[in-house]
Amino acid sequence: MGLKEIARITGLSITTVSHALNGTRAVSQKSMALIREAVAQTGYRPNGAAQALKTQRTNIIALVIPSTEPNNSTNCFFFDVLGGVKEALQEQGYNLVVSTYSENDPHFLLGNIPVLQKNWIDGVLFVPGSRRRAECLTGIDVPVVLIDRRLDGVSLPSVCSDNEQAAARAVGLLARSGRRRIGYIGGTLDFSSAYDRYRGYQKALAALGLPYDFSLIAYELDYNLESARSAARSLVRYGADAIFAANSVLTMGVVQYLNEQGVRIPEQIALVGFDDYDWTQIVSPPITAVRQDARGMGARGARMLIELLAGNTPDPAAVVLPSTLAVRQSHGGAHGPDTL
Repeated sequence: MGLKEIARITGLSITTVSHALNGTRAVSQKSMALIREAVAQTGYRPNGAAQALKTQRTNIIALVIPSTEPNNSTNCFFFDVLGGVKEALQEQGYNLVVSTYSENDPHFLLGNIPVLQKNWIDGVLFVPGSRRRAECLTGIDVPVVLIDRRLDGVSLPSVCSDNEQAAARAVGLLARSGRRRIGYIGGTLDFSSAYDRYRGYQKALAALGLPYDFSLIAYELDYNLESARSAARSLVRYGADAIFAANSVLTMGVVQYLNEQGVRIPEQIALVGFDDYDWTQIVSPPITAVRQDARGMGARGARMLIELLAGNTPDPAAVVLPSTLAVRQSHGGAHGPDTL
């Protein structure tokens, strides 16, 4: 891999590429952007200019997110995050590379991702897989901002939704609709977002004086339809009259199971989901769901990282963005305003 390959990818001359990488002649902003993207894409590392480029800014940011199944609606969340990140970075002249990792890898280290080993990244926006995996940051010597999740024992800047409060509002809405046996379906509590939603569910039950019945709770689930269907089957068997599903994929699986079994929503079982995507509005009945600002999370995280790169400390360092409830028909109460 050399200058000739970078020139071929960018459509620029070898001379222009050489001057850009060695800083021996001014190169247009457009050409420099093309060269940086090609370098990030290929992993090319110029011998003589490596140290100089390390002291200068590459203006390249990495967004590192978990990999998901192709048809998993969680992808919608990450696409929204990506959209917010791209918009905020482009405003400030930064380029973006995206890398994925497996949350099932117990030995995952952020510093082992190939794109971060090329010394061409100014900073990282990271969606961590586990709130207990602070050690995954080993080997990182650039600024990092966490998006959507926290890591225990790590005081890195972060931006999340108000997951606990959102879950409590969802349970409160179901209770105001007259439901008393409100079940919970959620993912692994290793994810801080899932942990906070479960905690919000618990706190809401306690505040409302409703029973905490472990037979109505299914967590530590994989984020797929079959897990949700199995959990819904169990909650129906144990007499739930409402379900709070704390993830879009899990909500979809609950709807699928209840419809197949002829269980009427909301007459027999009321439902509130999490994440408000197009499908929640076109099913029958339309689903009441928590609407979080994923795009806003991405944009805010990117701006926090840019602050760090400028030598400033983001204030506040831990940002919590408010969510709303898109109130439709599945919760069984008065439809009222579109959002709460």
